[in-house]
Amino acid sequence: MDRSTALRLLWMISLATPTAFAEQAAAGLTLSQALQRMRTHDPNLAVAQTAVDQAAADEISAGERPNATLSYGTSKINPAGHNGPGSLWDKSFDTIVSIQQPFERGGKRRHRLAAAAANRDASEADYDDVVRRERLVVTQAYWELKRAQQKSESAHALAALARGSLDAAQARLRHGDIAALDVERLRIGAAEADNAAGQADAAREDARVALAALLDAGQDADALEAVDDWPGPGFVAPEADAANGRADVQAAERRIAAAQAALDLAHAQRKRDISVSANYEHNPAPFGHTLLGFGVSVPLFTGNHYDGEIARANADIDAARAQLARAQVAARADLGRALADVRSANERLRRYDGDLVDRARRVERTAETAYARGGLALIELLDARRELKAVEDDATDARADFAEALAALAAASASMEKPSA
Repeated sequence: MDRSTALRLLWMISLATPTAFAEQAAAGLTLSQALQRMRTHDPNLAVAQTAVDQAAADEISAGERPNATLSYGTSKINPAGHNGPGSLWDKSFDTIVSIQQPFERGGKRRHRLAAAAANRDASEADYDDVVRRERLVVTQAYWELKRAQQKSESAHALAALARGSLDAAQARLRHGDIAALDVERLRIGAAEADNAAGQADAAREDARVALAALLDAGQDADALEAVDDWPGPGFVAPEADAANGRADVQAAERRIAAAQAALDLAHAQRKRDISVSANYEHNPAPFGHTLLGFGVSVPLFTGNHYDGEIARANADIDAARAQLARAQVAARADLGRALADVRSANERLRRYDGDLVDRARRVERTAETAYARGGLALIELLDARRELKAVEDDATDARADFAEALAALAAASASMEKPSA
């Protein structure tokens, strides 16, 4: 089963079970499941697959040989009716049946097939490149959802803590154990925490919609929940020439081969093709006879020596080589940027991957206890809470940035998982 047939089969299965993804998403969506959904529902992949199918059809056309031509003609018909006695076969008409078969020379069919095969390979590499880029977009959208989820959870936890402190302060105010000004400050802090939680929820919904749009699952956006764990710090740097294995670079190399085959075909046009014909002639009058004939024809290059076609093919080779050079430069630049980004994100993650968040939480709990016992000013308690939220959000950002940087590094090199049929 070829890739095109397999993708169509997967698409039909997905249509036959429209609620399968919703049930899957409700149980928690993994990155692997999201990427699998992308392979069957991404319209960009469908367009790229169409280009592959078109190139495969062009390859079939390139291998076809010239068709023979059958011709029939009757002449010497006297409109006055003086065509001799007897049936139509015995009339004095001159009837000729001819068949002509062209034969290509110079390896034209071989060169056409080579060019078409190279173009098909380039289209398949283009498809793989679209998969590479779409995988990166979906992966980053997945980690953005994970980032938004954790920030929402953190914001709600702090909002609940602020509301609890406000409730306790109001109870103390009734007994005269706290100043009314402190209660109002706690009330403002609780409102700010609720607003922050609402903003975090909105960001989470935006992230859900963005991922759902990439997966063609808009009706299931509310159910999307990223459940994969964050990748831990550490990574393996790719080889220096890893970018050369990228699909876009491979596509550019295939197009050089196609351009070279097209140049060979242009030169082959100067080899004269031969057309062989066979004739059958029937003319009964005046003595009745049947004649056979054979012929050979070749073109005369009296005005066109295919100089323009050859010049264009040479220019196409130069363009293909320039495109390859540009693709290689872009690939190396992408790899360099991605490697720098992942190193920076890795170092940042290592700082947060220790006990920094736990220490901030301990400081906040200590501040809560000290304030409840009257040993800490309210402003110091609020500062501890703000510091905890900032540290938790920064830690989440560090994890998300590292996960996305890893995805970008994989996409920038040849280490991205090879697309399967």
